[in-house]
Order: sequence, then C-alpha cells, then structure tokens
Amino acid sequence: MFFRRWICVVLVAAGLCLLPALAQANAHLLPIRIGMPHKTLGLDYFLIEDFRAYVEARMNHPVETVVHGRFNNNTAEMVRSKLDFAWVVDHPDNQFTGLIDLLAVPLYGGKPESSSYIITSRRTSHASSLVQLHGAVFAFADRLSEGSYLDVRYQLLSAGENPDRFFRRVFFTRSHKDVVKAVALGLAHGGAVDSVIWDFMVRTQPKLVEQVQVIGRSEVYGAPAFIANHSADPQDVQAFRQLLLGMDKDPQGKELLKRMRVDAFVPGDERFYERQEQMRRALGEE
Repeated sequence: MFFRRWICVVLVAAGLCLLPALAQANAHLLPIRIGMPHKTLGLDYFLIEDFRAYVEARMNHPVETVVHGRFNNNTAEMVRSKLDFAWVVDHPDNQFTGLIDLLAVPLYGGKPESSSYIITSRRTSHASSLVQLHGAVFAFADRLSEGSYLDVRYQLLSAGENPDRFFRRVFFTRSHKDVVKAVALGLAHGGAVDSVIWDFMVRTQPKLVEQVQVIGRSEVYGAPAFIANHSADPQDVQAFRQLLLGMDKDPQGKELLKRMRVDAFVPGDERFYERQEQMRRALGEE
C-alpha cells in the first residue's frame, strides 16, 4: 500500500513539473492572430492570404488572419476578440490606452500619413468646395472617429457650420470604392474617399473615376497603424515588429508591399496622430 502511494506521489510530482513545459508547448501551437481591416487591403483575400503565409513562414509559427467585420472600432474588436496584432484605422483610441502598443506605420508616398478627398459628380454637380454641399446627400465609407468622417466634420465645424445638420442625409457604404460608385451613380451628391484608395482607383478603374471630380482635399493625418495587444507574447511582438520593419529589404516582402501599395513600414510614433487628437478635441469626441 505504501509503495503504491509513493508511486502516485512521484507521478503527481512529475506531472506538476511538466505543466510549465506543456503550457509552453501548447502556446507555441496556438496561432498568432492578426486582424486586418477592410480599408487597408480592400478585401483582397488573395493578398491577405499571401501576407498570412509570409508572416507564418518568417516567424516559423502558425498564423491566422481575421478580417475585421466592423468599421466602427477596429481596436475594440482586436481587444474583444483577443487578437495578438491588428492593422487598424482608428488609432489612437484613448479608451484602450495601456492595453495596446503601437508597432509600425506604413509609408504612403514616402510619408506615414493619409488624407481624404471630397468628390462630386462631374456631370451633375456645380459645387467647388465642401461648404457648397449644404443640404446635400453625402456618402462616407464608415463612421470611424478617424479619417474622412472625422475630417469632414472638423472642416465643417471650422467653417462655422453644424456638422450634425449640414447635410440633408448621410449614409455609409462600408468601402471607399463604393463611395466613388455612389457618387458616380447619382446616389449621393458628394462623398469623402481615402486618398490611398483614390490614387489606386485612378490607375485601376479610370472609367469609373472619370465620372467624378475632386473638389477638396483634407490636411494629412496619421496612416493606419499596426498595433499589438498587451496580452500578446513579448517575443512574438518583437519578432512581428522586426518582420514589418524589414519587409522592404526582403524580395518577397517588397513584392507584398507593392501589392499593398505601401512603400515600407516604419517604427510607430504617436506624434503621427496629433491631428486626429486635435480634431476629436474640437468636436468633443475624445
């Protein structure tokens, strides 16, 4: 009887000793989860899959990409879904200060910034500026507290207008490409479209773009950022940051960047997002 108890004690002790190693092994088997928003890659699932495979091969670790299902808060979706990393278009989100880290920011045209274009129909509109669209039907891609929606509201406020009452009606298309289509088809008198998406459409869909015209451009603001969840493994965070920053020096990485319409990724700097913070304060949306 004593011998049996002794064997049980030994086995239990051995099992307890193995628990940390087993937990570490299981953690390594769990995939790294990366959130990707609709905006940045235009729902190009082939590109998203190639990016996933690239990261998986370079980090020697299973990787899963999760396309954000919402526009209203990409950072909240990352935290709620317990993703490790995400490419978000709503940074900085002050309610998550201390829960995320800024990893890297893309360069567009050599700069870590983006902007918005105000567009109208070339055939039916005589407006030459945003303020001349009073009482119009206006299209946005999303209601994010960053980017074109925030910027248009800030421009109207700066012009002495009430952003909530300026347009007769606003609607959201869920993509910047569909903003251009809505204006071209006459579903909206005007719209706001991301400059990166617009420049891409000029090259790839010239017949559609020819039906609309740019009547205004916003000031620049920080480009969509890659962020890390505080719960992510520190070694994975460091490895993923280095991977992003080194993509422009790797032949396969450079090809992916070209398809993403990104020059390179640079270290994140919160100063890139000071204009977003300024606009939010002015609109009382902090």
